[in-house]
Amino acid sequence: MAIERVPTRIVSLAPSNTEILFALGLGDNVVGVTSYCNYPEEAGKKEIINGFATLDPEKIIALKPDLILAFGTLQQSVVAQLQERGQTVSWFYPHTITQIYESFEKIGELTGSSVAAQRLRKEVEEKVEAVRARVRNILPQESPTVFRVMRLDPLGTIGGDAFQTGIYHLAGGKNVFADNGQDYFELEFETLLELDPDIIVIAGEDEEKAKARITNRQEWAGLTAVKKDRIAVISAQLICRPGSRLAQTVEQLVKQFHPE
Repeated sequence: MAIERVPTRIVSLAPSNTEILFALGLGDNVVGVTSYCNYPEEAGKKEIINGFATLDPEKIIALKPDLILAFGTLQQSVVAQLQERGQTVSWFYPHTITQIYESFEKIGELTGSSVAAQRLRKEVEEKVEAVRARVRNILPQESPTVFRVMRLDPLGTIGGDAFQTGIYHLAGGKNVFADNGQDYFELEFETLLELDPDIIVIAGEDEEKAKARITNRQEWAGLTAVKKDRIAVISAQLICRPGSRLAQTVEQLVKQFHPE
């Protein structure tokens, strides 16, 4: 998509895009965000245009944006509506670590901040590599298998097409469904019992409450990860966002996967 002039009024429809914009020094150009865009703190002071999946095209257009940054499959219908109304929209949905880095540069190109974007990519890559160095010598057979709880009723998780699979690899772990080519999918609990992963990852801001969502379910008691209390609780602000805080996410997971 060609940008005729550098945008000065940007609406971000996803927390990861918002974080990247602020990391590029473009916070003053952001005029609208979702209710989930809470980092950095300044993002929360911007105009709120509803939640991630409950977007109102009219509210977005009313802000007179010259660039809208969208994200993920849930926003594709809104993207189409906005484009039909003549809005300039760029859509992102990274599935790999490389694509996350490329999104930095793409947003940089769209906003006339290519130099800052290249600098951001280099900085994040170096931080990730510094963390990864701590687990680089772990043999594949020593890497713990990981099951990501995305949903409990019905039970949902991620496959090899999800960016989080790459993050687990960087942290010295392996998504137990890495060979499944899907992004998100649902499964029967019996399948999870058969695979019996070493670690369960669940998103949450309160560790005790997040763990209880699993340990309070009697059927989960037979899993090795539950027996050994290897339930990794990671903030949704980190694990669910393919953005500029990638190194922090990897570091949190390394501590959980390899506490030694």
